Amino acid sequence: MVRPVSFVLLPVLALIAALLGQGVLAHQGEDVLPGVVVETLGRGAVGGEDGDDLVLLRVTIEPGASIPASDGPRAALIVVEEGRVAGALEAGEANLSLAGGNGTVPLAPGDETILAPGDAVSSAEGARLALRDAGDAPATLLYAAVAAADAPLFTAASLQATSGTFSVETFACPEGMTLATLETDACEPSAESLVEWSLASDQFDAPLGSDEATVAGATTTWQGLPGGTYFVELTAESFATGYGDYYIPSSNQVTRQDERTTRIYFNADRSRQSINAYVFAGDQDAP
Repeated sequence: MVRPVSFVLLPVLALIAALLGQGVLAHQGEDVLPGVVVETLGRGAVGGEDGDDLVLLRVTIEPGASIPASDGPRAALIVVEEGRVAGALEAGEANLSLAGGNGTVPLAPGDETILAPGDAVSSAEGARLALRDAGDAPATLLYAAVAAADAPLFTAASLQATSGTFSVETFACPEGMTLATLETDACEPSAESLVEWSLASDQFDAPLGSDEATVAGATTTWQGLPGGTYFVELTAESFATGYGDYYIPSSNQVTRQDERTTRIYFNADRSRQSINAYVFAGDQDAP
């Protein structure tokens, strides 16, 4: 299959090789994210007042690995070489070009898009795009970017400040519904958060309350959580008038501890982690 979008990168590669006078496939360094291999195909200054670099990388993402969204380069073009890559735009603007060249379409923030070989995503400054291997084999992509001079890309250090986001969204269940009669499809996102939540962990100096979170409608979000994998404890400190209990679907990573607290396995390497809480009408003091 002819993939016209891939040819955009060939002149870039030739230009960088001429500027640097060096071979390709130099590894970027040892501080790359787990499960991610970054090879520098070329890098050189593009001039201008900002002193930016033009960078071309080959990035390999192993199955199960991911690259959190970050305040990335001033501009980027990503082309999938092999495998399947899932991309999720968290903020800013990015455009998708499918293999075969039928024009571009904007990516919708919050939606995850599966990219196949030959597909490309272009973005400008301010775009925050998370990437993960969506298949059962390594995925490789070519990544061309305009970035600050000598700034590393795709390293744990460069992404540390942007990892660790946890959100909980409340869904209001119809009056009379209980855990025994729960139908999640009948519960609707509430206009505002029905629960005042707190988040605790042995990774935090103290529990985080709503004052440390961003509350937007039904969703409470904490940002800047420590890196790594660990358990957090989400507690319903109080309920809105007319509500008194909640349910979060259980799994081997989510367990109810008591009538107010749920224990959740948290992985800060994911760009964001979100939990749905289904809230029942009733006495606030009910279990």
